[in-house]
Amino acid sequence: MKFWPGLLAACTMCLAAESFSPADVAILGDIEFGQKSAELECAAKPPYCALVFNGTSGDEVEVTVSGKSFVAVADGELKELVRGTGTVTAKLPEVTDGLATYYIVFRDPDRKPGRFVVELRKRQPGPATNPKR
Repeated sequence: MKFWPGLLAACTMCLAAESFSPADVAILGDIEFGQKSAELECAAKPPYCALVFNGTSGDEVEVTVSGKSFVAVADGELKELVRGTGTVTAKLPEVTDGLATYYIVFRDPDRKPGRFVVELRKRQPGPATNPKR
C-alpha cells in the first residue's frame, strides 16, 4: 500500500502550475485580439519567447503559434494558465480590476532557434480545450 501515497504525491506535482522565470523569457512585443504577428525570431537562449496582451476577466482566448511549437498562456506574474502544442484556449481568470496583462509564451519543442507566427483570437464562451498537462 506504500505505492499509493507516492503516486498521489507525483500526481499532485503534475497538476501544479509552472511559473516562468522572467530571466528565461524574451518579450518580443505585444499583440491584440484579432491580430496575427509578423514572423518572429526566437533564439535558443533565453529558452522562451513571449508576446504580451491585455485581457478582461472571463475572456476566452485562443492562441495559435505556427508549427509544432510549445505554447502557453501565463498571467502577469508569468504563472502558467494553460499549455499545449500549436493551439491552446484558455478562460482568463477573474481579477479585481477586470483588465490584466497576460503573456503568450512559446518556443521550439526541442529548444532550438526558430521563426514563429502568433495569432490571438477571442472566443465565444464555451469549454476550454488543451487543458494544462
